[in-house]
Amino acid sequence: MQSRVKKIDKIERIEIPPEERVVKFEFAEPPRSGDDVVVMDNLAKEWQLPDGTLKPVFSGVSGIVRRGSKIALVGVNGAGKSTLLKILAGQTEPTSGSFTLGANVAAGYFSQHAMELLDPKKTIFETVQDVMPLANIGVIRNLLGAFLFSGDTVDKRIENLSGGEKSRVVLATLLARPVNLLVLDEPTNHLDIRSREILLDALKDFAGTVLLVSHDRHFLRSLVDRVFEIDHGEMRVYEGNYEYYLSKVNGEA
Repeated sequence: MQSRVKKIDKIERIEIPPEERVVKFEFAEPPRSGDDVVVMDNLAKEWQLPDGTLKPVFSGVSGIVRRGSKIALVGVNGAGKSTLLKILAGQTEPTSGSFTLGANVAAGYFSQHAMELLDPKKTIFETVQDVMPLANIGVIRNLLGAFLFSGDTVDKRIENLSGGEKSRVVLATLLARPVNLLVLDEPTNHLDIRSREILLDALKDFAGTVLLVSHDRHFLRSLVDRVFEIDHGEMRVYEGNYEYYLSKVNGEA
């Protein structure tokens, strides 16, 4: 018994620093947009391949994204989900058709590519400060704390961060801005379980509109209230949550 007590004494007790215990962040209320956030009318996209041939991705995509919706964009790999998000985020032009953003819509876009756009020489703190130039140090530290950056870690340079850490920095900069439409392409890809839950809670509380692509089923089940499916180049709208979508699809199978 005595030796067991000694063994227990040797086990290091890991204390969670106090600033890491509070990971809740209250996001500022985003500006209110019009009721129709995005209206898509017969959108089509084809990519030109290196040999000059055209590869159609999708066509005839029409639909309306309404204010406050949390929408999952689903479909098999290669269906064009990321391409559609790029169009809606203004990163690429549709080949034909049109889409319009509603009144007072301010969009924020997340993709894996966004991680490459960070300035490698800047620190985490400086990167977030750039998008919140008027915020005081406490507000910035609070936001970074919500994304699990505390103490001296906020002074780490971007070039020394892992993929997951860079993802968290990009998401922090995105949620620091006064956006009311979040367009998210695989936002949980590099995140550990704790970071995913923090992001999920933030998006649940987010008063704006969310359109996302994700393979994380727990995330989709917990968040979305409508599903847009791209299938064989066309889009189907499911007016229900992710479970509703699965029941419909499995029912059709």
